[in-house]
Amino acid sequence: MKRRNWIILATLVLAMSIVSACGNKSTAPAPAEPPATTGQNPPPTTGEQTPVQPEQKPEETPKPEKKEQTIKVYISDDQLMELKSYDKSFSYTTDKERFDAVLAALQKTDVPNTYALWEQIQFKSHKFDNGTLTIDIHIPEGANLGSGGEQFALDALTQTLFQFEDVKAIDILIDGQATESLMGHVTLEHPIKRP
Repeated sequence: MKRRNWIILATLVLAMSIVSACGNKSTAPAPAEPPATTGQNPPPTTGEQTPVQPEQKPEETPKPEKKEQTIKVYISDDQLMELKSYDKSFSYTTDKERFDAVLAALQKTDVPNTYALWEQIQFKSHKFDNGTLTIDIHIPEGANLGSGGEQFALDALTQTLFQFEDVKAIDILIDGQATESLMGHVTLEHPIKRP
């Protein structure tokens, strides 16, 4: 008899648990929440009907057109005796992409028996504003090129960048500072103006 009472009691507890759990669920579907809107008045809750306005999509801004350009990139012979150039083609959509590509081209060369004068110098940042390109660089130890190499490096940079008609001046900063010289040999103007 005791066993039967325990079975009945367990069955009742189980049934009550199931009924109470199911009783909390509503059988009607929950109303969908309206999407949150910003900058608009909330819909009235007094039962008034307001006309539904179609959702306005913002106008898509056209993507800037990708431009292709070929310029001469200036480098030195491997003996640092003369400045040479090679043609480099690149594509860009913004000024940042354009100058990123040009500065990267100044740091490497695939031309045999040549040396990229800016290879060891780090371009930290650059900003183009009102015709002036400001370039912040870092010169690590051991990247000094001597007086002839320093002049070639400045010439390579200016001759490469002044091919762009909109670049009127170049200001070179070393670790954020306007210094008198790039590597201690050649005077550095702030900014270097187009000849």
